[in-house]
Amino acid sequence: MGLGIVSILFALTLGASHGTPGDEEPSAREIVDRALALMGGEARLRAAHQVRFDMMTQWQRTTFRDLPGSDRPSYEPHTDVRDYSLPAWRNTRRFPGRDIVNVVRDTVATTDFGAGPQPLSVAYVDERDELFVYSPDRLILELADAPDLRRVADTLVAGESFTVLRATLAMRLDASVLFHPGTGLPSSLHFEAGHPNDFGLSPWGVMAVAVWYSNWRTFGDISIPSQWDVSRMGRPYKRMTVRAADFEAEFIPADSFSISLELRERFAVESARAMHDQPIDSVIRLATGLVGLQGIGAPAGAIDVGVGWLLLGAGHMPLNLQRGRAALADAGVTDIVGALAATTRAGNGGSSALAEDGHTIWTAAAATPLLRQVLASAGAPSHTLREVGEGVWVGDGPRRVWLESIDLPDAPGSVVLWSPGLRWVYAPDAVQPLDLRMVEERARERGWPWDVLGSSRSLATRGAFDVGDRRVPH
Repeated sequence: MGLGIVSILFALTLGASHGTPGDEEPSAREIVDRALALMGGEARLRAAHQVRFDMMTQWQRTTFRDLPGSDRPSYEPHTDVRDYSLPAWRNTRRFPGRDIVNVVRDTVATTDFGAGPQPLSVAYVDERDELFVYSPDRLILELADAPDLRRVADTLVAGESFTVLRATLAMRLDASVLFHPGTGLPSSLHFEAGHPNDFGLSPWGVMAVAVWYSNWRTFGDISIPSQWDVSRMGRPYKRMTVRAADFEAEFIPADSFSISLELRERFAVESARAMHDQPIDSVIRLATGLVGLQGIGAPAGAIDVGVGWLLLGAGHMPLNLQRGRAALADAGVTDIVGALAATTRAGNGGSSALAEDGHTIWTAAAATPLLRQVLASAGAPSHTLREVGEGVWVGDGPRRVWLESIDLPDAPGSVVLWSPGLRWVYAPDAVQPLDLRMVEERARERGWPWDVLGSSRSLATRGAFDVGDRRVPH
């Protein structure tokens, strides 16, 4: 969408101090009442306790490049069934060859991908809560019920004027809703929130969120926008398209949202924590001066660069960094001199803890905007961030390593590391066979002797270290 959502939120926050609408203009409640009437009437919307949406969600990769196609979307058809009175959400996600059924009821989440119901991360409870706020059939009722509903100054977006209402919604969201002054219908919702339990969103901290509504359709006797475009930090996140909707009351089988007592107990033990809250599985000494870490969210490992150890990744969050460093210390790796946090995919939330400690964080041009957002969200300093650029030696003596920029098909401006002492080439973003071929091509061009080539998925993607894989007790 590229609309500068942070700037919009800033303007909305200041709007009340720029004057208030004249007496002849409709009040906040009158604006909400008009929208309720157009959407089917307040009584009808409140009676719609249950709803079924047949949807297509286009997931969009978070990127700070503005070139068309940079979001690299994926598509997910799903059937979204809800009971707002419980509150409960049953989302059947359809993938080639199988369906995955997620059920969230009150504070518990489960999933079934063909082997029977299993506990699901508490992050899905958070997702349900936010989804129920920004779904347009509920948003307008949230506004109607908000005791602090008020009208503030109009705002401009992309040259168009919008009427603005502010209110505190569910989840204690201090939100602004933009209405089109001509139609009187809601156009977008804006708020700030974090998702500390969600693996993909937790590194960003508290962020600006916007939902834009379009493509109004009437389903039975209720009219809603059928396209919901969600952005985070001013960048596209996902586009949700309602292909069909059924608002008929009490039509969903009673057992659609059932969760057994056993599953509730398992959820409390296994899943009532953040998705990244995972242990280190093992430490592997791949070669003298190179150690790998096995564990969800952990740094990939560490390499001796002569003056200490350089972390390969910063960990998904500070918790993962802390656990990774503890596991490395048990293996004798204690002198950390910095980190290579250069992958262009989301993550490296542990960078904030490294920055607070004053460690140098080497990164790639393409990853710099992501890391700056991570640091800013955590209130961490950015002066230790070092962009690799054309090339730099890190460390000293025969163990030093060379870092330089490399363009990969889906990660232009990434980075590659070469260790002459280990005869090892490492490119964190080289996850596809074509990526690896291009990294090998770079090594030939530079005349780098190498025996092993790795990526963030495996430090030994190709080749074998002389020492062999050795697990360090942990």
